[in-house]
This record gives sequence, C-alpha cells and structure tokens, in this order.
Amino acid sequence: MSETKKLRSRITKLEQQMLEQHQQILEQHQQILDLKRQLALAAGRRVHWMRDNRRRPAGDGDRLLPIPAATELGRRGATPLAVVHESGFFGSTGKGPVEHYICRRCHLIESHVIDLDGIEPDRTSVIALEPAPELEPSGGPFR
Repeated sequence: MSETKKLRSRITKLEQQMLEQHQQILEQHQQILDLKRQLALAAGRRVHWMRDNRRRPAGDGDRLLPIPAATELGRRGATPLAVVHESGFFGSTGKGPVEHYICRRCHLIESHVIDLDGIEPDRTSVIALEPAPELEPSGGPFR
C-alpha cells in the first residue's frame, strides 16, 4: 500500500513538473513571436497579406474565415461582389470580383480583387494613380 502511494505521489510530482515546463515553453514561444515581429519591423519588411500568410498580420495563428465569392444584394437578389458595375439592358454586370479574409478573433477584414479583366481607368469611377516618388531620408532620428 505504501508503495502505491509513493508511485502516485511521484506521478503527481512529474505531472506538475511537466505542466510547469509546458507553461515555460508557451511563454518562450510567445517571446519568439514578439521578437520576430520586432525584427520584421526593424528590417523594414512589409507585413504579409492574410490571403498569402493564412493568419492576420499581428496574429499568432488566429483562424481566418475566407470568403472566396463575396456577394452583395442587387435588384434581382444576391450577385457577386464586384469593384465596378456596368448597367445594361438586361441589368447590371460586375467586373472585378472580390474575395475577403476575416480574422475570427478580431474581425479584421482583408479584401482582394480576384481579376481585373475589363476594368479600365475612366477618370470617373476608376482612376489610375501613379506611385508617389520616394522620399529622401531627412537625416533625423526617424527613418
């Protein structure tokens, strides 16, 4: 009987040690993720898109909800969500279908146009912007 108690006591002690070590590993993992974020910011790298990365930019593996064929309400019911709509005799047609990626924890939404075929700048509803020129470093502490 005393041998059984000793073994149970030893098992309990080992399980407690395992829980403590597991907690330490989780804390170290969080520190590594924080350091990786800081390194990415210091290196000046762009934040990756949720679509490509399958996680939100500031997330630690939060699950995403992809909406590959987003819809909107039209006069005849649900229609594919699009960037540009053109009216015609038989109704309107959309160009530039949109997909969404939503973080299930913070509800951040990232949208992407799937296809730009048929979308041309018209200076009214579609405007083409040229990239801004690169700014010269000011020499100050913030670069």
